[in-house]
Amino acid sequence: MDLRTETTQALRVYMMRSGFPLSLIADQAGFAPQTLKQFVSAARFGTPATKGEDTARRLKEWLAANPVALPDLPGELYETRATREMDALLDEVADGAWAKLYGPSGSQKTFDLRYRAAEAARMPEPRLIYIECSASGMTARVLLRRIAAALGVPFAQTIEGLRQQIFYAMRRRRSSLALVVDESDRFYRQLDALETLREIGDALPARGGRPGMGILIAGNERVMEIFRDRPGMYMEKWRGRINQIELRVIGPSIEEAKGIILKELGQLKAEAVNTILYGKDGKGANVVEDPVSGENYVTAHGLFHAIRRIQKLRKRSSQSSVVSLQ
Repeated sequence: MDLRTETTQALRVYMMRSGFPLSLIADQAGFAPQTLKQFVSAARFGTPATKGEDTARRLKEWLAANPVALPDLPGELYETRATREMDALLDEVADGAWAKLYGPSGSQKTFDLRYRAAEAARMPEPRLIYIECSASGMTARVLLRRIAAALGVPFAQTIEGLRQQIFYAMRRRRSSLALVVDESDRFYRQLDALETLREIGDALPARGGRPGMGILIAGNERVMEIFRDRPGMYMEKWRGRINQIELRVIGPSIEEAKGIILKELGQLKAEAVNTILYGKDGKGANVVEDPVSGENYVTAHGLFHAIRRIQKLRKRSSQSSVVSLQ
């Protein structure tokens, strides 16, 4: 592969991952937009002697100096029964299984999935990529663009072009991949996008030692409704694949939550811990009952909101003390 072709491919991957149009990259890198348009085209470029190598070097240096940022770790991940179960499920999906993950709000689903995806993004060949469905509409094109961007494949305009780029990238991998699609309950009315996802998974099975793609459909309790009594062939085909593994999780147990509180806030009186968990005067309780199992758990959203609120109050109190001493 010559330098121009190599740099063109790197540029197309950069465009896919960053979402930047060619005109913006040209402006930032100090090129005329028409120069880069001609550079990435199949047209002749530069002199017969240089073949555009000077432009390729300059552009390659700019791409290296301005990398697309890796996703940040969303915070500290505390191990709970739910995170252990989800991690075991991700291992199954990374080996090619299709599965469903669901549960009530506050069960750490999205946090754990984003954390593991951010960890994986730092590896030479990520074993997991994370896609989030849009509330504004998850069309087949949007879905394919997000999968392609996560895989780092070159930019393509058409749906078929994106599909082929994804197939090409997957067949070059050395290991299987877990494709995690979160907030999947939003697929309920987007059957074309859901069918596109199934077609990709069907075309990339893990067999005979060849890497494949496992799919995890994750979201709230409504995820189950997507595949239940749906008309047409779409759901019948999906049910034959997605029912391999099903996991429902809830938030941290009361004992797990107490451990998190003490780790974040240090030693507290039992009364203060109970206030965080059960609220004060019947208000602000973070312990709820799971309607399915009848088990009490702590909603992670409320728990960490309460912890952050106390941390802010402590910081303000500390700053006020410093000011008064001065």
